[in-house]
Amino acid sequence: MSLSSADIAHLEAVLAQGKKPKVVFTDAAGQVAGRTGKVVALDPGGVDDFVHVAFGSDELSFSAAELRLPAPGEGARRAPRQRSSEPVAPSGPGLLPEEPAPKPKPVVSERKPVTAPEASQIAAAEPAAAPKKKAARPRAAAAKHPELSITLTYEDGEWSVAASRGARTVVKGAKVAHSNALAMCQASGSDEVAEVVDEVVEKIRSEAAEEASRLRRQLEEAEARLAELK
Repeated sequence: MSLSSADIAHLEAVLAQGKKPKVVFTDAAGQVAGRTGKVVALDPGGVDDFVHVAFGSDELSFSAAELRLPAPGEGARRAPRQRSSEPVAPSGPGLLPEEPAPKPKPVVSERKPVTAPEASQIAAAEPAAAPKKKAARPRAAAAKHPELSITLTYEDGEWSVAASRGARTVVKGAKVAHSNALAMCQASGSDEVAEVVDEVVEKIRSEAAEEASRLRRQLEEAEARLAELK
């Protein structure tokens, strides 16, 4: 439902009397649907939103489709119900004789012999012993880096050396001559190092001997071809 031409004429008549007629917002009004407001003015020159309605602290313009007149009794406040008072007992003597109030019974106190508390009760009464704290484990000492570390490496037939100061690498993969590498190993004076180096040297000699033998065969073959060409 929305405002008809007759409803608008009715609103104009009420406004002419200095009153502000109530209206109800329809579903077309959106979020305020179902709420009530008061018409404060009608703008005859307005095309769509020509009804000025005040609701709460706002005053906006609406169209006839967004408003309707309240139904009879809609929005009227109901009178609060009065609580029924409790029936008051009639004063004066009643029809039936009142029963005498019962006499209070004497209270007999029984005294029980006090006995020594049992061991289980004493144990229950004592507070539980606080759990023993675990001994704090000593913190592991922070890893310390040597001030200077030099590493000699043999790989793929070549010697190389690396040097680091603390956690920072100063030299990495510097080439070292075979004789100098052997001199460094001998300067250590360690039998274990000498044993390992001897194994490496023996392997180097074996590989060098095989390479020399292969080159000799190639040289002999080349000289034989040259002899044939003379």
